[in-house]
Amino acid sequence: MMEPRTRQLEPRTRQLELRTRQLEPRMKQLDPRPESSTTDLVKEAIAEAKELVQVEVALARDEIEQEISRAKASGVALGAAAAAGLLGAALVLVALALAISPRPLPALLIGLVLIALAVVMGLVGYRQVPKRPLERTRGRLESDVRLLRERVV
Repeated sequence: MMEPRTRQLEPRTRQLELRTRQLEPRMKQLDPRPESSTTDLVKEAIAEAKELVQVEVALARDEIEQEISRAKASGVALGAAAAAGLLGAALVLVALALAISPRPLPALLIGLVLIALAVVMGLVGYRQVPKRPLERTRGRLESDVRLLRERVV
């Protein structure tokens, strides 16, 4: 004998089954792909994975080129900072040498200005150094791996 709860659920189950049968033709219309064999599905998955890898490689190459460009600019700024710092230090040393003789103040002021310029240029160069290389590529790859895991499981 059926339990009262089961009797209550049975009409609802029949309604849902009927509704599902009614939706099946519409669902087939929504999915334009013909029924495929497992081999076809595997081939399609491999082709999509290959295309995904090619796109990711192209995007990574583009991102690497952008980061190389930024690294070049950073290198130029850091090189200029080093040169200005060396010149400033040299002038400070000249000022110290001239301290023994009269009028060292002009050389000292020029040296301090060059050292301040070196500090500013060094900070600009340091800020341009990439902190997390290939960040966008890493994020896309993590997302792709997550999607692949969801589809496989």
